[in-house]
Amino acid sequence: MENAIDKTYRVVRFLLDKVIGYGAAIAMLSATLLAISEVIRRYAFKVVFPWGQDAVTYGLVAAVFLYFAVTQAHRSHLRMAAVMDALKERGYEVFAVVVRTLISAGACLLYGSLAWFGVPAVERSMMMERTTQSMVILIWPFQLVLLVAFALMSLVCLFQLYQDIQALRGKEVFTWSPVEEGIDI
Repeated sequence: MENAIDKTYRVVRFLLDKVIGYGAAIAMLSATLLAISEVIRRYAFKVVFPWGQDAVTYGLVAAVFLYFAVTQAHRSHLRMAAVMDALKERGYEVFAVVVRTLISAGACLLYGSLAWFGVPAVERSMMMERTTQSMVILIWPFQLVLLVAFALMSLVCLFQLYQDIQALRGKEVFTWSPVEEGIDI
């Protein structure tokens, strides 16, 4: 069983790191280049695309949310590392693992709930053919990307919850994925 879970998490991490991560970076770069071209078009030629601002805004937000799943997988999300480090330094390592386990469980529930309850919003936007403010771009693809990002974050938190529970039991799993991994910038 542990071998199957390990292989599954390796596949998920590969997809997150190599596909989602690079895809989000390309989307962010594309949106940034579009924003720069819009500034040049506005001030040099006195013309802009009516949908340009919406595409930049929604593209950047979608890319950032997708990359949140990558940072979650590396445990580089926003967290209180100082509190965890202080607990460990004072000898409360087991308590620190309990806190980390509770945080993983809470995050899994939160992200899973946002993904689950986001499905009707996406369906409604598709049905009503809702658009952004420019009235050109449909809003449901953006909402679907957010839903996928929350679902991926929930899935990653589920694997991390498993890792944390096993740590409480004195077992080490996912040795290739350290608990305090981080992302080097």
